[in-house]
Amino acid sequence: KATVSVLNCFSAHFTVTMGADNNMKKSSSFAERVSESLASETGPRGFPADQGHARVAAPNQVVFGNIVIKKVYAIAIGITIILSFGLALGFLVDGKADPDHPTEHRVSSIVGWIYFMAWSISFYPQLYINWVRKSVVGMSFDFQFLNLVGFACYTVFNMAEYYNADIRTDYSIRFNDTSADPAVTKLPGVKANDVFFAVHALVLTLLTFVQIFFYERGGQKFHWAPLVATGLVVVVFATWGIYMAVHGGRVADESAPWTWLDWLLGLSTVKLAISIVKYMPQVYLNYSRKRTTGWNIWNVLLDFTGGSLSIVQMVMDCATKNDWTDISGDPVKFGLGSCSMVFDVIFMFQHYCLYAEGNRLDELLDEERAEAPKAGERTKLLNDDQGAEY
Repeated sequence: KATVSVLNCFSAHFTVTMGADNNMKKSSSFAERVSESLASETGPRGFPADQGHARVAAPNQVVFGNIVIKKVYAIAIGITIILSFGLALGFLVDGKADPDHPTEHRVSSIVGWIYFMAWSISFYPQLYINWVRKSVVGMSFDFQFLNLVGFACYTVFNMAEYYNADIRTDYSIRFNDTSADPAVTKLPGVKANDVFFAVHALVLTLLTFVQIFFYERGGQKFHWAPLVATGLVVVVFATWGIYMAVHGGRVADESAPWTWLDWLLGLSTVKLAISIVKYMPQVYLNYSRKRTTGWNIWNVLLDFTGGSLSIVQMVMDCATKNDWTDISGDPVKFGLGSCSMVFDVIFMFQHYCLYAEGNRLDELLDEERAEAPKAGERTKLLNDDQGAEY
C-alpha cells in the first residue's frame, strides 16, 4: 500500500524541461505554469475538472468517436475531399452557363466549387474542437454572433439575386451598358456555389453559436456594443422592408425612390461591414489570453484558401467578359474574400509566432490528458505474477 501511494503521488505530476543550461530559467518558469494549470480546477482553456478523457487526443491526432487518426492523414483526407468534390461539382453543376466562353466558364466553375469546399469545410474544425473540449473558451462570442448576422444577410442577398426573376431583371436594367452592346444582357455575378456556400455557412455558424450556451464558457461573455449595433440594423432594415412592401418599386419605375435591389445591396453592405469588424474581437481575445488555443488554426488556413480562390474566380470572370461591373454589383463577395485574407494572416502570425509558447503549453496539457485514464477507469500500477492489479 505504501508503494502504491508513492506511485500515485508521482503519477499525478510531471516535469517540463526545455533547452540546455542557458535556458534553465525559462524552462523552470514554463514548467511552473504547466503545474499550476494542471493543479487548477479548470485548465487555461476551461476544461471542467470532472471531465472525462475519452475524447481528448494528443496534438498529432484527430479523434472521431472511438477512431483515432494521425493529423497528417486527416489533412491528406481533407485536401483530397476538397479537390475531388470541387472538380466533380465544377463539371456536374453548370449553373448559368456561358455559351460564349465555355472553357473559361468551366474553369471558373471548378475554381468556384473548390473555394466553396475549402470555405465550407473551414467551419467544421471549430465546431469539432468545441465538441471535443466541451468548452468554447478561447473562441470569441462576439465574433460568432456577428458571423451569424453577417451570413444571414449574405444568404438572403445571394438567394434573391440568383433565384428571384424580378431582382435579376432589375439588376440587368441598372447595370447594363446598352450603348456598348444592346444585345448583351447583364445578369448578377452570383453563382450556384455562392448560394450553396452562404446557406451552408449560415447553418454551421448557427450550430457553433448554439454551442456557446451548452459548453464551458470560462467566464467569457458577450459585449453590449455588437448587440446594440445589430439591433439598430435590424430596426432600420425591417422598417425599410415594410416601406418597400407597401409602396413597392422597381428599377424601371423612375418615380420609386428605392427598389428591392437597393434593399438587397444595402444588406450586402451590412455583410461587408460585419466582415471588416467581426474578426477584431477574436484578434483582441487572442492578444489578451496570449494564446490562440480554442480558436482552431485550420479554420484560418481553410478560410484563407477559400478567400483567395473566391477573388481568383471573380477576377477571372471579369477578365473573360472584359466587364468589371461584377465587382461593383457584388462588392460583398470581393470584400469578403479580401478582408478574410488580411485577418487570416494576422491570426497565422499570432498562432505561429507571437503566442507559440502558450500554444505549446496547451499541447503539453493535451498530451497529459490523452495519456491519462478515462473517467472511472482504474489505473494499472503493478502486476503480480498472477496478473492481479494493484
